[in-house]
Amino acid sequence: MRRILYTIGFSLVLGSSFSCISSSSEDPLAALLTSPPVISSVTPQIGTPAQNNLNAFYSATEVVIKGENFGVDTVVRFNDIVAAITLNLGTELYTKVPDGAYSGFITVSKSGGSCLPNSKTGVNCAGMEYFIDCYAVTGKQYGPEIELKQGSSLSVEFDGQETKAFHTDTLLASRNLTIGCESTVTVRVFDRSCKATDYVLQNDPIIPFPAGVATQFYITADSKTCSLVL
Repeated sequence: MRRILYTIGFSLVLGSSFSCISSSSEDPLAALLTSPPVISSVTPQIGTPAQNNLNAFYSATEVVIKGENFGVDTVVRFNDIVAAITLNLGTELYTKVPDGAYSGFITVSKSGGSCLPNSKTGVNCAGMEYFIDCYAVTGKQYGPEIELKQGSSLSVEFDGQETKAFHTDTLLASRNLTIGCESTVTVRVFDRSCKATDYVLQNDPIIPFPAGVATQFYITADSKTCSLVL
């Protein structure tokens, strides 16, 4: 009787051991396949696509995404723009801000997953806010940006032939920037993806700005005081 009980007890313990081993070996794989990716950090969180604007060229910002569960068939997007992955270490992804990127979200999705358009959520998807700044990449060579709010005006003094950097707030509707100055001015206006349009040696230009974005721009003028109305 003792031998029978011992045999039964040993079988139960042995079976339990096999069950634990099997469960522990399967759980990590199941988690890897079914769990969504997780983003813990994006460095830097402000950058620019490549800029090649007449007399200035700046490379696309390199971005490192850290987290877990990235998988192997990984897709990185800046909103709806797919970015090339230069290196995937499983917990770190290396990429660059692609042409056409604009402020919104950077997302990571894995095989079988997808992110909702211009969102940081979806199936097997993770995201974080990302900001496009066309001016920061220059080291802010023209000093701090001056903010011009919609429906307001500024009086700005230029010393010699000087360039100043500006940005609007996010415009609720399309508006015109009207510049009044005693000298001719040159204005460089960036779109949301940092492509520049230049208005060279203009007299009192009126420049259209789009709705829904904060527009960055430069003004170069001689030793004059200029008025800006938006």
